[in-house]
Amino acid sequence: MAAKGNLRRHDRFETRSIIQLVWKDQLGNEKFTKARTLDVSESGLRVEVPERIPERSYVTFRVDELSLHGTASVRSCHCKGLKYIVGLEFSTGMKWKPKRAKTSPEESISEQVETQTVSR
Repeated sequence: MAAKGNLRRHDRFETRSIIQLVWKDQLGNEKFTKARTLDVSESGLRVEVPERIPERSYVTFRVDELSLHGTASVRSCHCKGLKYIVGLEFSTGMKWKPKRAKTSPEESISEQVETQTVSR
C-alpha cells in the first residue's frame, strides 16, 4: 500500500537522460523538442521541457539511454521557472523495468558461471 501522501502505483527512479518528444499543438501543428528526463517508473516518465504541452495530448518519445520509445499521454504539465514539468503515462501495454545493477566484477563472473552451469 502506498504511504500517506504518495498515491503512486509504482516507484520512481531518478534519471537524467535526453528525451526526444513529438506532439501536435492545439492547432494541429507538429512540434518537436529535445528535453531532459527527471524520473521514470514502470508506467511513465517525468520530463522537463522548454514549452507547455497540453494535458491529455499524446506524445511520441524516444530515450536512447533507457532503451525506451513509444507513445504516452500527458497527465500533467506545470510551470517551474522558465521550463515546464510534464508527467507522461505510457500508452496501454507499455512498461519499463529497471535493469538489474551489477555491483562488482566478481558478481558478474559468478552470474556467467551460474548461467553456463544451468545451460549445460
